[in-house]
Order: sequence, then structure tokens, then C-alpha cells
Amino acid sequence: MARRRRKVLRRVLWVLLALLAALALVLFTPVLDPDLTARPEPDGSYAKAVAGIDAVLAAEKQLPLLARGGSIAALTGARSPVALVIFHGYTNTPDGFRLVAKAYRDQGYNVWVPRLPHHGLADKMTDEFSRLTVEELRTFADQAIDTGAGLGDQVQVMGLSGGGALAMWAAAARPEVAHTVLISPLLNPGGYASWEVPAMTRALRLSPVDSYAWWAPEKGADNVAGMVYPRYSLKGIAAFLGLRLWLERQPAASVRGSVLLVRNAGDASIDHDFNEQLVRRLVPPDRVQVYQVPLEAHLPHDYVCPDPEFGPDAQIVEGYRQLSLALGIPMPDPLAER
Repeated sequence: MARRRRKVLRRVLWVLLALLAALALVLFTPVLDPDLTARPEPDGSYAKAVAGIDAVLAAEKQLPLLARGGSIAALTGARSPVALVIFHGYTNTPDGFRLVAKAYRDQGYNVWVPRLPHHGLADKMTDEFSRLTVEELRTFADQAIDTGAGLGDQVQVMGLSGGGALAMWAAAARPEVAHTVLISPLLNPGGYASWEVPAMTRALRLSPVDSYAWWAPEKGADNVAGMVYPRYSLKGIAAFLGLRLWLERQPAASVRGSVLLVRNAGDASIDHDFNEQLVRRLVPPDRVQVYQVPLEAHLPHDYVCPDPEFGPDAQIVEGYRQLSLALGIPMPDPLAER
């Protein structure tokens, strides 16, 4: 009887070890990571790109979006030497970049700011963010770059936070992208070791359930002014971080275009050192530029949106001054353009 019990116990232990090994394989290796290789179908003409934009805008009119929650096209009326595609941040809307889009259009760029999937909805407590996947983000970014290829002879990309992760994917995956601006990209959240994030990302992606957290716990569900969504989905965060996992598997110095990384010393929500290390590994040294927003500027993570719910007037003005210095073009007065 004792021998039989030992045999059963040994089998149980082997099963447990096998399960632990399988779990480690799934969480700490890319064995189940989705294929995020680009699937380009670039628009061959300005007319085709505009037709695609018109179709997107028409489809958005059928959705229950915020009054200013939809995509933005700031176009010159003809194919331009350079087209700029802008990816806005997670739980935000294209509207936050309306003044940046105007500034570039005034410089002769055609600018396309597409609405991220499941974003811009009028319901501020929507659960749609739980549906966001990294594969969906890849398809979305591909389509945006396809449109940009029709709008201009050269394509440039800009992104903030989660949109910055998308922009970095575009820089690495799409050879059409000649220049990329990354504004505090979400590649490693602040406060987490870089080795922790891949396992957490995979666990969240595979989890059948989701969890939400408040952006401002002291306000909770009351944090709904203007374009603000009060909470975020952890599975949604994992979708953007899945782009980082793909980027880490790309060869060194494989990005063809140039990259400007904008760091913000006052933003503790992002691991800026990790971002810079990853960018410098993927981009040849002579094509990397880093702009540091100083701590004395007192700017939050999202200092691009000009609306008062994102900060006091003085902070918004300083944010646009820093953007102008980083990007090298004049910015509209954010207070006059509300």
C-alpha cells in the first residue's frame, strides 16, 4: 500500500512539474505570441487614400461616438511631399492631436489621425477596451500607413503612449516610414522591471477575464470631464505591450528611417530608460535623436491635449512650447484654439 501511494504521489508531482514547465513556456517565451508581421497594401494615389478616409468617417457617423471622438483628416487638397500619420493614446481620442495636426497641415503636410479601435465612444464607462487585441492594433496600424502612402510621397508617423508603441511598430515593420516621433511610448510601464512585463502581458492576453483600474482613483467614476475616460482595461494595456514583445525580437539596427524619442522627466508612468535602450538597439545610431522635456516643466503623461480637463492653462501652454521645441515647428496657441 505504501509503495502504491508513493507511486501515485510521484505521478502527481511529475504532472505538476509538467504543468509548471508548460506555464513557464507560455509566459516567458514567445511560443504563443501572435504574428505581427506587416501586411502592407499601400494606397497608390491621393484619390484612393481620400476615398478610404471618407469611408472611415462615414462609418464613424453610424457609431455612438463623442461629439469630437472621431478620426481627423487635416488635408491640403492634393498629394503632399510628406504625409503624417498620428496615433493617439490609449483611452483617448484623435481630438487630442487636433492642434498638432493643424500645425503640420500648415507646414504643407497631409495629416491623418485615425481613431483607435474601440475608442471615442460616448459611453465613458464602456467595456469595449477589453476587446482590444494586439492583432487588431497591427491591422489598424497597417491600414493607417497604407492611407499615409497615398497622401504623401514620404510617410512619417507620430504616436503618444499606446500610440507611441504603434508608431514604433510602424517604424520597424513598414519600410515606407521615413521618420517616427515617439512621445513617451508605452513600451514598459513605470515601476515594473523589464523582465516582468512580458509574462504579465502574456498572462493578461490569455486570461478569460479582465480587470479595470481608475486613472484617477481619488475621482473614480466622476473623472469624466470632456474627452476623459475614467478607467482603463488591463487587457487593453496588454494589447499595446504585445507590440513591445514583437519589437524585442527584431534584429538590431533594423529600422530604416530616423526616430525622434521625446522623453518627459516629469512622467513616472513610463520607463523612459527602457524606451531609449530599445530604440537605440533597433535604430542605427546616426538616425536616433532624443529630446528631454525637463522636470522643471512639470508636465504630465498626456500634455498634448489642449483641453482644460488635461491640466491647468499654464501647464498646457508649457506643453505646447515643449512640443514646438521637440518637433521643430511652430504650434498654435492652445488656449486660443479651444
